[in-house]
Amino acid sequence: MNVGEILDYINEFAPWKYAEDWDNVGLMLGSRKCQVKKLMVCMDVTSKTVKEAIDQKVDLIVSHHPFLFSKLNSIDFDSVKGYQISELIKNNICVISAHTNLDVAIGGVNDTLAQAVGLTDTGILKSYVPKGFSIDLGIGKIGELSNQLSFKEFIDMVKQNLQIKNLRIIGVQPESVKNAAVFCGSFDGDLETIKRSNVDVLITGDIKYHTALDAEEMGLCIIDAGHFSSEHLIVDKLKLFLKNKFYNIDVVCSELEIDPFIFA
Repeated sequence: MNVGEILDYINEFAPWKYAEDWDNVGLMLGSRKCQVKKLMVCMDVTSKTVKEAIDQKVDLIVSHHPFLFSKLNSIDFDSVKGYQISELIKNNICVISAHTNLDVAIGGVNDTLAQAVGLTDTGILKSYVPKGFSIDLGIGKIGELSNQLSFKEFIDMVKQNLQIKNLRIIGVQPESVKNAAVFCGSFDGDLETIKRSNVDVLITGDIKYHTALDAEEMGLCIIDAGHFSSEHLIVDKLKLFLKNKFYNIDVVCSELEIDPFIFA
């Protein structure tokens, strides 16, 4: 296989045009012509995952978060990003990133998060029509639990299924949960959409302080489960997507990634 074939396949289930205007997705580093015998899937391209890829003799990294996001005015090999770029080039490792296009895709990050917290019959929380498409995609998902749970039971289930010990609760806690919404990663602060959806709770990965204050005043309940925990679920699923298509290459997940936030 070559990098171009893998790029084209990702474009089939999570089209690059699905990405938000502010996002950066696709081939971050390398060439479509580069041959791939082994690839590694990860959340973030960091110095740790770059070294892991080198040690594993990986030809391609497929990350969720964009390797190149902010504008680079220079590539200083003594800087963190410059060092990573240098090491990747020296070791002939290419990088592909699939971010908001993967968030909204069918079977993507939001669908995976919804499934993980027990939601069925999911629909679109907030409509989004990407450029060049006439279809409505969902920024976030809304659904219901197969069985109504007490709020404590629901919290315990979220912790268990997302493999976390801590989470933050914002706003008015309902006695029970039947309908819920998910919004992977950083919630964009559109509280009116949450209010109109009439869900018992929203599960997301990041909430800003002033958004939390407004949510409380509006009588909403939001669970901040952490950015890493709300999105890392896609790593294993992305591995399966790629392995089932490209059975003749070795597909692995990073084994070194952990949530950068530590609760003491």
